[in-house]
Amino acid sequence: MRALDLLSSMDLLSLIALFWYACFFELPRYTIGAIVVSLAALWMPERRGECGGLSFTILLVGHNEAKTLRKAVEALAEQTIAKKHGRLRVIVVDDGSIDGMTEIARELQREGKVSQVLRSHQRGGKSAGVNLGLTACTTDIVFITDVDTTFDRDAFEIMLGYFADPRVGAVSGNLGARNPFASLITRNQTIEYAIGLTLGRRIADALGILTIVSGAFGGFRRMALEGAGGQEVEVGEDADLTLKLRRAGWRIRFAPDARGLTDVPETVTALIGQRLRWDRGIITIWTRKYRSAFDPRLSTFRLIDAWAIIDVIFYQAVLAVAFPVYLVWLFYYFGDFAWTVIGATLIAYFFADILAFAIAAMTGLAHPLRLLPYVPLYTIMQMTLMRVVRLIALFQEVVFRSSYRDPYVPERVMRQVEPV
Repeated sequence: MRALDLLSSMDLLSLIALFWYACFFELPRYTIGAIVVSLAALWMPERRGECGGLSFTILLVGHNEAKTLRKAVEALAEQTIAKKHGRLRVIVVDDGSIDGMTEIARELQREGKVSQVLRSHQRGGKSAGVNLGLTACTTDIVFITDVDTTFDRDAFEIMLGYFADPRVGAVSGNLGARNPFASLITRNQTIEYAIGLTLGRRIADALGILTIVSGAFGGFRRMALEGAGGQEVEVGEDADLTLKLRRAGWRIRFAPDARGLTDVPETVTALIGQRLRWDRGIITIWTRKYRSAFDPRLSTFRLIDAWAIIDVIFYQAVLAVAFPVYLVWLFYYFGDFAWTVIGATLIAYFFADILAFAIAAMTGLAHPLRLLPYVPLYTIMQMTLMRVVRLIALFQEVVFRSSYRDPYVPERVMRQVEPV
């Protein structure tokens, strides 16, 4: 009680000095997000047109997906875009599978459900599979998806509409968790996807700083892909490709109403492994490959691209590093009173996350009320586990360049691109 009385007796400047991390690092992010989403909803309605004249291909790339391939292909036939445009052009790429995926794909081709089947006899990774598939694509638009991703029936039709703007080079779909109630960990990720993807990418789209088109669900103008040279070998190949398109001058859009579902990790161990891979890949791409984006002397320099990269680095690295610094400062100067400050901060974050989740849920998130009681878990995990994971990933990548030894890309392939 004495600690709470002390907090209540402080003036505004004293509170800002005490809660400097939240005030200067976190509060602006929540505030800007709320303002941007509100203004976008009021004055910036989604602008997409009819693209009946654009041809398109759906590219499915997978490794050992024999069990799920048939279901994925047959589900595509239920898309509204299939009913409007007739038979879909679907290309399946088998990235060195050993489970009979090619045989299933050939069978689907004989049934008229797949247009073309390509196979790499050795696994080369997602980038190699996509590039192989692109050699067979001749349409205006290419949708790149994972075999294990499922979609709302109007998802591809909605995404295609964004390409009515000839300046748009790529469109990211809106992904959610397909297994939200499998465990506490999946409940947390469902909320995270709603806030981080549905809401976060909507904010980035409105500001013109979207830096990633999901490799599991994205649409690309073929001309833009060819101009960028396809995908490069990276753990974060989707972020790498998106930044190449941005630097080439293409607009990147987010389609919040084009929804897809993917399975998320169900255990803490699996979640940590996934996020270490994601964060390491993002860190190396944005700090190693695209440092030149900050050089105004180059012809490719665009201020908005520099801003986009700064935004990501700030969220991925600066916030993660600043938080333990704040904790050390807090306990050094305030001792046990620091626990009261941390508790008050958690409560503030909890209410901010409730508001963000509510805004995200308005876009059509499934089961919003059933997930609401788990928002405190999300808040705690973001402040603790996920920040520790980001710190570890930052250390691993900066010191050991660990992304170049990630099994996501075969070792023999990654050895050819690892810098000396």
